[in-house]
Amino acid sequence: MDICYCYHGKQVCEPSYSWGPGIKGQYKIMFIHAGRGVYQIDGKTFHLQQGEGFIVYDNILCYMEADPTDPWIYSWIAFSGNGVIPLFEQAHISPLHPVFRYSPLFWFDFYLDEFSACDVNHSTSELRRQSILFRLLADWIDMLVATSQLLPEIRPKDAYIRKAVEFIRMNYNQRVSISEVAHIVGIDRVYLSVLFKEILNVSPQQYLLNLRMDKAGDLLDNSQLSITEVSYSVGYSDPLLFSKMFKKVKGLSPSYFRARLKRDSSMGLSSLD
Repeated sequence: MDICYCYHGKQVCEPSYSWGPGIKGQYKIMFIHAGRGVYQIDGKTFHLQQGEGFIVYDNILCYMEADPTDPWIYSWIAFSGNGVIPLFEQAHISPLHPVFRYSPLFWFDFYLDEFSACDVNHSTSELRRQSILFRLLADWIDMLVATSQLLPEIRPKDAYIRKAVEFIRMNYNQRVSISEVAHIVGIDRVYLSVLFKEILNVSPQQYLLNLRMDKAGDLLDNSQLSITEVSYSVGYSDPLLFSKMFKKVKGLSPSYFRARLKRDSSMGLSSLD
């Protein structure tokens, strides 16, 4: 299974402590040990508390904020690899459903202690951390099964949308067609469009376009890539077409969008308002 340990940690957050919006770069399973907070991902907001957990995706913008009066304490395990999404699918976890409950018998602190006990200079440390990670993930899946969170009642419509969204998010930087998405999901293109509009209030074409332009905006803000390089990075081989679509969605050309961000940053602003 292609899943690799990255790092782990635990944090006692100050009141109203926040992170983001931003992209973490690795997948994370977050466990809330005490307190409350807010997690935002993919346009959805979740109000969470002790005994709940949530998933951070490696390439999806997210935001976290501790409660001002009862700030949360959370721990996490970060990992990467092509085997992560299939694992999440097994657990019925997706950007649409990133939250889970965990049993107090699931002692994540035990795994934290095991990770910390691995000598970073020992020749077998990497293998030991991988072993701990796989045991943790197996116990996590078993815990979800034991607490009946694998959602056997999940609607086929939701399953289709979840699979389509995950495929689009994994391949937005490729030449993806909606017909290809429908084929991967296993339904007709017309029915896929009907489901997107019914559940997400947007067509699959518009969802893909919005995602690409959001990713492009992040690259324009946080990298030194040229407009052409940004274009290729979000699935466009024609920079002129990319610029046209970017302006259609964002209201500004890519070059002006970047210049506006730099200007606002120099003025101490944090948005385009």
